Parts: sequence; structure tokens; C-alpha cells
Amino acid sequence: MSADVAALIRRGAPTPCAGRFVLEIEAWQAMIARLRAAELPLLGLWSDGVQVHALFRQGQTPLVASVGVSSEGYPALSPVRAGARGAERIIHDLWGIPATGGSRDPWLDQGRWPVATPLAAHSAPTPGLPEGREFIDGPAVMRAGGTVLGHGPAEGDFRAPFHLRLGLPGAGIEAVQPCMGYAHRGLAARLRGLAPQQAALLVARIDATATVAHQRAFARALHHATGTPMPAQGVAAGVMLGAMERIATHLDMLAQASAMGGDGRCATLAATMLEQVRQICRELCGRRLLFDVIVPPATVKVRVEDTQLATLVGQHALLHRLFWRPRGLAARVRGKGVLSAITAARWGILGCNARAAQKGQGDMTDRLDARLDEIGESLSLLAALPEGSAMAPEGGQGEGLGWAQGPAGPVWHWLRVEEGHVAAWWCGDPSLALVQALPTILSGAAYEDVDLILAALGLSATGADL
Repeated sequence: MSADVAALIRRGAPTPCAGRFVLEIEAWQAMIARLRAAELPLLGLWSDGVQVHALFRQGQTPLVASVGVSSEGYPALSPVRAGARGAERIIHDLWGIPATGGSRDPWLDQGRWPVATPLAAHSAPTPGLPEGREFIDGPAVMRAGGTVLGHGPAEGDFRAPFHLRLGLPGAGIEAVQPCMGYAHRGLAARLRGLAPQQAALLVARIDATATVAHQRAFARALHHATGTPMPAQGVAAGVMLGAMERIATHLDMLAQASAMGGDGRCATLAATMLEQVRQICRELCGRRLLFDVIVPPATVKVRVEDTQLATLVGQHALLHRLFWRPRGLAARVRGKGVLSAITAARWGILGCNARAAQKGQGDMTDRLDARLDEIGESLSLLAALPEGSAMAPEGGQGEGLGWAQGPAGPVWHWLRVEEGHVAAWWCGDPSLALVQALPTILSGAAYEDVDLILAALGLSATGADL
């Protein structure tokens, strides 16, 4: 059935963006009907105000289906792809375009914006600021008459800025209501009209833990849109810096989780390795946190010194042994925050969290072990880094799609360029799917474990809210 859906999409009208086709409303509805029995993964959903675009993946090939927006909106994808719910709510918040048959609950706009639907052609001022969002507790909490606790958005620490309303009828959490929008920065509006070089500076600051991934995905989309090849050294440097970023982010998550879980030896070693990686990054490109490094200047080295790599490889082996030792971190977090393979597939979760779900029950132990595995794979990649070759563009008619593998999963950027400036832009970050899966992941967890579970997920509120 996946091949049938892909064939239906490809029968649509081709566009300047390679792999994107415009469907008539009847074809879009037929696509939704066939998706019920197909396994075609949905990777993203967005709008430019005129059309709604759905990004799928057939094998390793991206495929985009677009449909024009009518006065009634567009037929919702969420009945057949649950992961579309968050995106449909965001589209409604920003553009005022409803998804027929989907949810219209706000994701970004909690009633505090001075105007409604700010990206719409005719946005209207809001009547006034409410006292605050009203939460309606589910039947499980109401029936049990238990405690309701809040988590976030701002508690004087380094937590991601989002709010969780947690219902605890007993010892464990039974109801989770996420409230997002606190990290929204209006990037889709801010990028419009900018030169690509200016836009790249904002893109690099979407999420500090995945800045290289966002820069690479945006750069690839730009090269496809403008029809210019990506230089070989830029490709090689991007691969190397992407591996360095994954190592650094995974070490950071391991250090945080180890400290929260009471494993001081793991926490100290992971933090020590992280500092060494930061120093290597500074030596390679003059930046510890890898902002504004894609495409790097020709003077940037694209290889890590053998002695530095050997040290990290030895420390990684020791960190792995410490993690799995008796009464170590692996034993302490076993069974917490389960993200099963079924849940990952339902919400479209990819990356290391999905890999963890495939290798075991998908709990914190599996997720942290998956991060350790990716550190080892990235170190091996750096040791045998091949020479890069120029990346040929696809399309070159003012519109492009690009992606890169980030620490939490694939990052996507779509770009439309007119007269040398950004006319429209979209970003797909893996955190949007993770937020939607939180009610399942936190189900049954103790309130004291919430911070620990969230740290192991690597969820970025800024990536989900943009």
C-alpha cells in the first residue's frame, strides 16, 4: 500500500521542489484513505498560507504532497497519522487554517498574543488577555480525586520552557497535559525577507544541542533551491562536525542523567569527555558550541588528531563499562519512562529514541545505551572519515528541501527563495513528536523521576515551538 500512496502522490502536478507534487482535493482525500493501510511514515506537515504540505518518506527518498487551502481549510491527516496533530494545531495558530476532522486546540497561542493568526494575510487583534489557560482534567484524575502537580515552564533552573500538568491519583502519573508555546520565537515570520546568510544565523540558534544539524539541513535546502553545488570540503566538514555534535550532545545527556540518577562516576567521566570534545571543536573551527560553522571556511580542519581520538575511544569504553556495572546507572533507571516501538511508530519518532525502542522495551536504560552506541559509531566515523565530494543540487528553481541527522533524530528544512531572499521557510524538528508522546512515556512514572526521564529523551522545547 505504501507504493500505491507514493504513486498517487507522484501523479500530482510537479513543482520547483524536487519530490514535491500538488494534489487536487479529491486526490488528497484518496491519499488519506489509503494511508490507513499503508506504512508510509509522515515526517512533517506545514503550510505557506496557500497550500498545506505533507512530507513522507518512501524508503530513503523524501516525498511531499501538497494541497490547496480552501475557505474550509483542508482534510486532516491526524486521523491516519497521529503525529500530524501537533502540526495541525500549529498551522491553525499561525495561519488560521483549520484541519477538517482534526484538532483546533492551540499549541503555540495560549491567548497571550496581541494578534490572532499572525502569519495570515489579514490577522486580527485579540480581544484581550485571559487570566490564564483553563485545564480540564480527564476522567482518570477526576474519578480518583488525586493530586495535580505542575512541571515548568520557568522554575529558576535549566529546564526546557514548557508546562506539564500531571495528574497523580495514586503513586504514579496517570494523566499528562502538555502546554507548549513558551519557547515560540516566530521564526517563520522572522526569516521571511532575509538574505540566506542572515537567515542561517537564526537557523543555527534554533537548538544549541543540534545547531550543526539545523545548519546542514538549511544549507542543503538552500543549495537545492539555488541550484549551486555544495563544495566538497563543506560536505566533509559537515559530516565531521555532525559527528562531533552527536558525541557532545549524547555526553551532555549522559552527564545530566547520571547526576540526577546518583551515579557520580558516570557523571564525572561523561562531563570530562564533554569538555575534551568542546576543546577539540574550538581547535577545529574556533567555536566550542559549533554555531555558524556551515559552510566553514577553507582553512577549517576536517580531521580530529589521532591522539585525541584514541583518548576519547578509551574513555568511551570505560564509560560503557561504568554504565553497565552492577548498581550503575543502567540498573538504576531500568523500567523508567518506557517509549515502546509501537508508541514510537504511532507518533513518528525516529533517531536514537526509536533505536532504543527497537533494541529493548524502550526505557531509559535502552535510550542511554543507544546514546552510548551512537557515540561509538561517531568516533568510528571520525577515525575513518572519507574525503568529501561535491553535492549536486536537485531542482535549482527557487525551492529546496534538505535534511541532516541530529542527536535526537533527523532535522528537515524547506525553503523558498525569491529575488535572493527567503520567501517561505519550514523546519521539522524531532522534538515535536516527542512532546506529543509524553502522556504515554510518563504514564505510571513517579513525579520525582520526571526530570530524569525528560533529560534522557533530549527533548527541545525550542525545536518543537520554533
